[in-house]
Amino acid sequence: MDISKPERSATARQRMFEILEHGRRRDFASRIIDGFLVVLVVTNVAVVIAQSVPEVAAEYGTSLYVFDRLCVIVFAIEYAARIWVAPEHPMLRGNSPLMARLRFAGTPLMIIDALALVPWLLELLFPQSTLVPLTRLVRLLKLARYSPAIATIGRVIVSERRALMACVIILSGVLLTAAALMLAIEGHKQPGRLGDMSKTMWWAAAMLAKIGGGETEPVTALGRIVSAITVMLGIFCFALPVAIIGRGFYEEIRRRDFVITFAMVARVPLFSKLDASAIADLVSILRARTVTPGTTLMRQGDRGDAMYFIASGSVEVSSPTLSAHLSEGDFFGEMALLSKEPRIATVTAETSADLLVLEVDDFLRLLDRLPAFKEHIEQVAIERQHGKLKGS
Repeated sequence: MDISKPERSATARQRMFEILEHGRRRDFASRIIDGFLVVLVVTNVAVVIAQSVPEVAAEYGTSLYVFDRLCVIVFAIEYAARIWVAPEHPMLRGNSPLMARLRFAGTPLMIIDALALVPWLLELLFPQSTLVPLTRLVRLLKLARYSPAIATIGRVIVSERRALMACVIILSGVLLTAAALMLAIEGHKQPGRLGDMSKTMWWAAAMLAKIGGGETEPVTALGRIVSAITVMLGIFCFALPVAIIGRGFYEEIRRRDFVITFAMVARVPLFSKLDASAIADLVSILRARTVTPGTTLMRQGDRGDAMYFIASGSVEVSSPTLSAHLSEGDFFGEMALLSKEPRIATVTAETSADLLVLEVDDFLRLLDRLPAFKEHIEQVAIERQHGKLKGS
């Protein structure tokens, strides 16, 4: 049966979305494209730095210029491709293709991608400028797309913006107060160094940011007292935002892990009938783990310390008398926990897999809390002992 042109276009666009926007995060093509773009961005920034060295620019200037233009072409193709696949984004599918692309172009990461092309336009407008090429350094921001940690920090800063703004206000108040006091106390003593607010503000900033104020030292006892207090307040002013960001980062990581684990738990058939509160309780005791193909999860003869639920992917169970394959929704490792005997099989990941790990102590508590869970686990264990069901 022939496939119409619009259907072929939609299929190609969906596939391109999966590659560019991580529709399948373990997709081989997606990893290759991401790796290539990361290397290209880092190399392009290194070229910008190299071109600022007169000797390098004189000898390799033409080659570096050609390389930069090739980078611009790649970045432009990447930007156009991301705009093209925007209608496939789950959050934008309710919009018309044009509106979806316009909304997607306004997202922070797409704005960064657009800024990466701006230096090329500036160089066309101001070809004689020696400063415009340095604007290419903005392309380093493109790495934020490939670093979940950077994106997390960005979300933390946005979520904690009110507290951070309060820190800025406090810091500004301390700086202005210290500058005004030093002007009143030392201004007439050292007019050349502390004779106006611009000079004392510079001194106050130096005192707040480090121990000591450079070559400018107070000559009066009261001035020294103000200096000491300013230094101590500086420690507080800089420690406060660090603590706020650190706490926010911890909460963001914990929130992300909760959402991931919650989604994985909900996909396991054994837990699918539980209500949201029960699943939330499970999330607190289950640990999410992602493994690559070939990873050995347990070995025959090892002591049983946990059981595993497969949220996605598949594993191979092997022993002298048994060979089986488990996939999404299955579980393994429970027999050693119930019998308190060594493992009877070796389990190896066949594909990349998302697993939920239940430690032995939590396993025993869960048997007491969920009678249906206990009944199902024991029934499966009995069937596996008699070789009626695949498993370990």
